[in-house]
Amino acid sequence: MGAVRSAVGVLAATAALGCVALSGCSAPPTPRVQPTVAAVVDREPVDVAKVAVPPPAPAVDLTGLTVVDPKHVVAGLPGLGDRTQLASEDPALGRWRTAVVVRDTAAYDEPGGTAVGVLPAQTLGVSTVVPVVETAPGWLRVMVAARGALPSADAARVNERTAWVRTVDTRAAGTDWRITVDTAAQTLTVDDGTGRVVHPVIATGSPSRPTPRGPQFVVGTFWEEPGSVTPRVVLLSSQSETMDAYDRVTGTSATAIHTTTLASRGEVSNGCVRVADDVLDVLWRAVPPGTLVLVEPTGGR
Repeated sequence: MGAVRSAVGVLAATAALGCVALSGCSAPPTPRVQPTVAAVVDREPVDVAKVAVPPPAPAVDLTGLTVVDPKHVVAGLPGLGDRTQLASEDPALGRWRTAVVVRDTAAYDEPGGTAVGVLPAQTLGVSTVVPVVETAPGWLRVMVAARGALPSADAARVNERTAWVRTVDTRAAGTDWRITVDTAAQTLTVDDGTGRVVHPVIATGSPSRPTPRGPQFVVGTFWEEPGSVTPRVVLLSSQSETMDAYDRVTGTSATAIHTTTLASRGEVSNGCVRVADDVLDVLWRAVPPGTLVLVEPTGGR
């Protein structure tokens, strides 16, 4: 029995030594490598010129200002000069830049200058949409559908009026369209962005009451007057430069493209462009407001 115990003890001791030997042969643990932290570099401070934020413009009392629309004469509106409608900054809106007036806003003679009128959010029952011809930081210069003077006072200031309005009171828009009226050739050319189509007209203004020349625009008003000599009317921003008022209802001498029941042809109208029904069908509720209309006596040249 003692021999057996001695043998067991020897075996236990041998096993213990084996465990110690195996433990001693195992690889030492791999030391953990600490990530290198980039040194923080203090750079020289950068001097940035600080621009003072202008204080908000004082609120303008619009109640005492004349409404800038076809029914009113608004003195102080600057002329268009050689400016024209700007190309659109966003082709998705159209080729030519317009602005939708989103709230009644003061119309100025220059950015931050004198408020000479109030450009309304609606003109004759439709949204006011105007061509943009110039910009300045925070401002747009737009064409307007108001006379700067009566023809009897100063014919040169009747049409091609503009105004400066705050950009924040508008929404960007555009049009692909452009219309050209040739009073010598008696044609109306429509370019809707996909091509140009030339249409005949029935009549334009007479020599004593000519269709106003130069740039004007589609206001966006489409009038239907069944039973009258002007059954369908597309209103333009211009007015006669020889007659103060021939429309008794509105007290204006507004120009338009319209259909007619009259048979006379050529340069015989009070200034409006008379067209056949199929020609007006091309424009009717299709031509976007703010589309420029160029009237020139070119004779097709």
